[in-house]
Amino acid sequence: MGVRFPSVATTAFIGPLPASAAETICATTPPLTIPLDFSQVILLWSFTFLAGTGTTGFSMRIRRGTTTGGAQVGGHSWDFTIAAAASSCYGGAYVDTPGAVAGQQYTLTCVQTGATGAGTGEDVSLIAFAL
Repeated sequence: MGVRFPSVATTAFIGPLPASAAETICATTPPLTIPLDFSQVILLWSFTFLAGTGTTGFSMRIRRGTTTGGAQVGGHSWDFTIAAAASSCYGGAYVDTPGAVAGQQYTLTCVQTGATGAGTGEDVSLIAFAL
């Protein structure tokens, strides 16, 4: 007898990244049907982008829901240093326990620090799977 762990994923970049420090949506998962109330959800992400002019760093966040106003998963961000107009790939992982919810979606966001020119999203992936 096998076991199937529900999962959802996306590689669709939403963007675009603005020429400012505004938090911007990079990717949003489809709704995840969690098999049991209070199941753990494993979140994996990667993001490759060309930093905007003036950018000195950036922060990535995972939020519950489909907007930048959703609850931040883990209450922290992943903070990186990057040179302006540099391209690089970053990634991270986290575990969430969203509770008794149906159709939970997750959103990956980016904030460029010091950006005076727009960045360019080159590749993104976000996967959520429940245990």
